[in-house]
Amino acid sequence: MFFAAHEVSEVSKELPSLIISWRPVAVVLFPMVASLLVLLAASKIKRFAGFMAALVGIVTFLLVLSLYPLVRHGIIEFHYSNLMSMGLLFRVDLLSFIFAFLVSLCWMLVLIYASAYMSIEEQPVLYFCFSLLTLGSCLGVVLTGDLVSLFLFFELLTFSSYVLVINRLNREALAAGLFTLYMGVAGGLVLLFGIFYLYSAVGTVELAPLMEKLAATPGISPAVIFTCFFIGFGIKAGVIPLHLWMPKAYAASPAVVNALSSGAMIKAGIYGVLRILMLVLTPSSLEMKELFSFSISTGYLVMWLGLLTMVAGAVMALMQGNIFKLLAYSSISQMGYVITGLGAGAYLFGAEEAMGFSGAVLHSFNHTLFKTAFFLIAGIIFYRTGEVELKKLGGLWKKMPLVTVFFILSVLAIAGIPGFNGYISKTLIHDALLEAQHHFGGLDLYIAEKFFLIGSALTFCYYLKFFQGVFLGPGPEKEYFKRKVPWLLYIPLFVLLLFVLAIGLYPNFFVEKFVLASTNVFTFDHHSIEHIAGFHFFDPHPVEAALQVLILALAIYLPLNKWKLFERSAPRWMSVENLVFAPVARVTFKFLCRFGVSMDGSVNNFYFSLGDNFLRFCRYVGSFDRGLDKFYMTSSHTALQFLEKSRQFDDALNEAYERTGFTARDLADRTTRFDGALNRAYEITSEAARRMADRTMQLDEALDRTYERTGEAAMRMADRAMQLDQVLDKTYERTGEAAKRIADRTGQLDSALDRGYEKAGASTKHLLQKGAALDEGAGKPDREEYAVSGSKAKRPSYNPLEWNIRNINFDSLLLALMLGLVIFILFYFTRGLTGL
Repeated sequence: MFFAAHEVSEVSKELPSLIISWRPVAVVLFPMVASLLVLLAASKIKRFAGFMAALVGIVTFLLVLSLYPLVRHGIIEFHYSNLMSMGLLFRVDLLSFIFAFLVSLCWMLVLIYASAYMSIEEQPVLYFCFSLLTLGSCLGVVLTGDLVSLFLFFELLTFSSYVLVINRLNREALAAGLFTLYMGVAGGLVLLFGIFYLYSAVGTVELAPLMEKLAATPGISPAVIFTCFFIGFGIKAGVIPLHLWMPKAYAASPAVVNALSSGAMIKAGIYGVLRILMLVLTPSSLEMKELFSFSISTGYLVMWLGLLTMVAGAVMALMQGNIFKLLAYSSISQMGYVITGLGAGAYLFGAEEAMGFSGAVLHSFNHTLFKTAFFLIAGIIFYRTGEVELKKLGGLWKKMPLVTVFFILSVLAIAGIPGFNGYISKTLIHDALLEAQHHFGGLDLYIAEKFFLIGSALTFCYYLKFFQGVFLGPGPEKEYFKRKVPWLLYIPLFVLLLFVLAIGLYPNFFVEKFVLASTNVFTFDHHSIEHIAGFHFFDPHPVEAALQVLILALAIYLPLNKWKLFERSAPRWMSVENLVFAPVARVTFKFLCRFGVSMDGSVNNFYFSLGDNFLRFCRYVGSFDRGLDKFYMTSSHTALQFLEKSRQFDDALNEAYERTGFTARDLADRTTRFDGALNRAYEITSEAARRMADRTMQLDEALDRTYERTGEAAMRMADRAMQLDQVLDKTYERTGEAAKRIADRTGQLDSALDRGYEKAGASTKHLLQKGAALDEGAGKPDREEYAVSGSKAKRPSYNPLEWNIRNINFDSLLLALMLGLVIFILFYFTRGLTGL
């Protein structure tokens, strides 16, 4: 039976007990260790890699399920205090369990699917190994209890998923993987700065309400903290304008990688935004209403970012001709629903916050179900046809009716048709917007609700485009189908659609048993929880809103499709990358270049001014020394005059004063020696100062020469790189021309051989007919008549056996010529590759 409203509110107010258990550690470490075992086993027998990975996915899912009996009664926690300085904290509440459940479910089904699908890809072992490593990282993100532990697994998720993106190891995959890695690392650095900033403010990094401590710390801005966390997690979640990596990565990756990324990995970003916005940056009590002002204002901004992401992603999806790019922008748009729900929930703190929270969490789960199904369906289409472009597909409903049924059910789910799971979560998010409009009023919230309806209608439109391009239209040729689809590819779709129908038909069970029960760790008003408990999803008003979206979608799609506007691709300038990031990058590059030039000029000016100052100092010391010399010369001249007068006076004195004269003379000599020593000291000091000034000028000249040589070397390297690129281009052109000439000559030789065989056959047939005619005309005389008569009449000298031997010799000659031609081609291309 379902919870009653009163029972749910009482459960939400209970303080959960703490359970110490190692099970979260086992859930995270098991797939990581198993990835190494799969790699070792695959090095021996490659065909077992898919089976082992699927088995590990099933066991991991069962381990996650084993957490539920414990998490129903409290919070599971396990702390490694000796790891690094802060330790590694695992903490599992019911919200963590929900995300771990959807991650492990998605991974298990995709791994079962991939065990058959990866036979058409070139790197199956690499995929299975790093898929399990990524699974452990993603589970680590949602099962940790502090921001440092979450950051470690978040970064490990970034690097392990990079290997999945580049699975095909072609140029497109490597470029997309590198771009994804750059954005992931940049987001991780911003996230790490936010963690350090938060820790410096409150002294803790736990996932708990911290707004009281932030408010008590002067000089700390919660806006800076939230911006850092939103950028770090928003890149992984694909929030516009941080979504640039998703279309590139999805177009270059196999379908099984995209299914994991869209179904599970981007939920790590959603989980981080949810925890920060609705838990960390909130107070621990509803009574502190003034501390909710930041969450309310931030929720308003996040709500509009979600609406922008939802509508812009849907518009871009309508302009795509590649099914994987269309699904990539669809994932971006669907993440806009979740962000809108989170923003609306935060905006309604103290009123109906549980409405937005429940819609966001449930839509995250629903998105995993139907978007994983879409990527698996796209994988089956590619497996069967080898095509991903809508203009090259069509008419598949006749050859693939089961896939068509799966696709239609998934479209009904994501479009929000009553009876399917998408309708439930979209109804909650839509009602959260209506509640915001009811509580706060204003034209902006009215527009926000209409934006939501337009985004929902556009969702149905781009899946109508998908359906029309792939399943409708004329049937393809027989050569169009390359492979038969294994039955194993259909099993995950059955399971996913069972969940889709179960949630759509019994929504209150899932909402009350799981979503509302997970609110006991949040600061939610119990009246908002009571409003969700026993919610009437199939009342006329939500059903009417769903029908309005359907009618609006048809009103948009039918005329635009008739005018063939959906066949046009978006112009290159119409993207965030070209409108925002490219100009910012150019301005930044120019600024850095100018800064470097100004910095170099400043350094040169500093050295020049330093040399001038030293020269002025030396001149000052020299002038001071000359002044001292003049002073001492004047003093000594005066002293000599005084001594001369003293001598004259001493001569007149008696012998008693004679000793005084000798003492004065000795004192004068010592004064003279002291003056000479001072003069030498000043000369040495002046020379040292001059040498220092000269060396300073030499150092400055050497630095200038070094800068000039470095610049010349950089220009030479750039010229050589351009020359190498031109040589490579010429080599590729010559190789292509040579290959074309060889192909033309081979075709000519083959045509000549065919004509030769035809002529030889005709000649043989003519000779045989002529011999038969001679036999009939001459009759059949026996051997004795020929012997007796000794007639000179002769039969034709044609011998078929002899002709066949000659023909065989001619074929041998042709085979030898062909063998020589093959050896020449191999030698030519080998020499061309060696030359490169």
